[in-house]
Amino acid sequence: MFRPIRILILSLLFLGCVKEIDYKTLTTAFSTDIRGFDPAFATDIRTGKIISLVYDNLVRFDNEMNLVPALAQQWSVDLTGRKYTFIIRNNVHFHDGSLLTVFDIAKSFQRILDPNTASPQTWLLDRIIGAKDFMIGKEDSLKGLIISNDSTIVIKLDKPFAPFIQYLAMPAVAIINIKENESLTQTPSGSGPWKLERWERDGEIILSRNEKYWDNHPKTERMRIRILSEVMTQSAEFEAGSLDILEVPQGEMEYWKQYSYNQLDVDELNIWYIGMNCSRSPFNDVRLRRAMNYAIDREKIIHILLDSSATLANGPLPPQLLHEVGEMHYEYNPNRAIQLLKEAGFDNDLHTELYVAGGSEMFHVLEALQSDWEKVGIIVDIKRSDWNVFKTSVREGKPDLYYLDWFADYPDGENFLYPLFHSKESMTKRNRFSDPEIDIIIEKIQQLTNRVERQQLIATANRMVADAAPWVFLWHSKTTYLTREWISGFQPSSIFNANRYMNITKDPPR
Repeated sequence: MFRPIRILILSLLFLGCVKEIDYKTLTTAFSTDIRGFDPAFATDIRTGKIISLVYDNLVRFDNEMNLVPALAQQWSVDLTGRKYTFIIRNNVHFHDGSLLTVFDIAKSFQRILDPNTASPQTWLLDRIIGAKDFMIGKEDSLKGLIISNDSTIVIKLDKPFAPFIQYLAMPAVAIINIKENESLTQTPSGSGPWKLERWERDGEIILSRNEKYWDNHPKTERMRIRILSEVMTQSAEFEAGSLDILEVPQGEMEYWKQYSYNQLDVDELNIWYIGMNCSRSPFNDVRLRRAMNYAIDREKIIHILLDSSATLANGPLPPQLLHEVGEMHYEYNPNRAIQLLKEAGFDNDLHTELYVAGGSEMFHVLEALQSDWEKVGIIVDIKRSDWNVFKTSVREGKPDLYYLDWFADYPDGENFLYPLFHSKESMTKRNRFSDPEIDIIIEKIQQLTNRVERQQLIATANRMVADAAPWVFLWHSKTTYLTREWISGFQPSSIFNANRYMNITKDPPR
């Protein structure tokens, strides 16, 4: 392990040239730059984080993942689950000083669906009545988007869809100043708590607080997001005092334990997994798929290779999205794996390939999985390729096995069930899994408005998917943040677009 030594060397270099600390500016880092400031194209987590700072939505998620009012000071859903009524605040201004109105909201939604925009996020709004006709040019307006008066907008869906209200908190559905939408890629035109001061591509993003924000404005005057591609550089800059917050790189937690920096651990809404092609031999046999799960010692991998920065997956859903987790489906049991393999007709003669996107920092983990499978008679060759080739291969159903992860778009179990295991999605985009009973339950989950019944069905679907074992369920990763001693009030959230850096203060140590 030479990385800690390299970090220390870099730290000493940076300490020699660190500037005086600017207590008016909060400084963080991204490993890569954002795609731009147009919400319509916010498809990655980093861009979505920035969009959530400079724009507002009708509703948003707080740090505890609760849905709370934003531009809509209140809302209601009728008994059919199809009609949403929003009462809009009348004191919201865009960064240029112009008043935000219900017309901006309607036009922002229309812009997402407009084929001339070519947004990849139309799926967020295409359930609005008339959306499909609008998208093909058959209609010039959305029938299901109704402006009742200057402070009320109504949205009608073609059928009940429970996650829709959460869709409205997504970055792509942020409300823009429609008068300034020509330069959105480079310059935002939002109403959020932060305003863009400067964006230097692959260099840094400088934001200043919106002093006229309709809600309490950020406590820090400015925010600087540096683009630092090397994790060692980020670590060294943090030690030198040039970064206020550090997302600890994978595998480095042991090194940082020697310091007394403030530490915050966040259980992320994600899952890491091995997808198995369930549509053909050999992985169309559930006994083999279960054996793949029983054969691996996940606890050992998490403890030794992941610095305990993950929790065991008991099915596809993170525990935060389940009211009850239940007993562990696949504890480490190589003898059970061998028994299942014999029952399925595989006795030390199974040879297959695992597709991996090239440059994976988790390659040592994959080798550990490979070793565990070999012990029960499953020989797995690791096939690496670049991300585009890998993604195309998965979508076309080429791999028998592939290693991937999934991060939540919104904090709802449905977001882990429909996109990944409903046959309409899995059979065309992922690991070709199909179960009609699971499809029916997922569709009920999408329509139900009764929260208790819905959560029970989500737990049922999680158990059924785990039992069917279309994946090797690995773990849900945690993220550890460190803050310097002059930072207080930082409270990261499990959902990526909830943290708006509003209540952070940066004060000289006493």
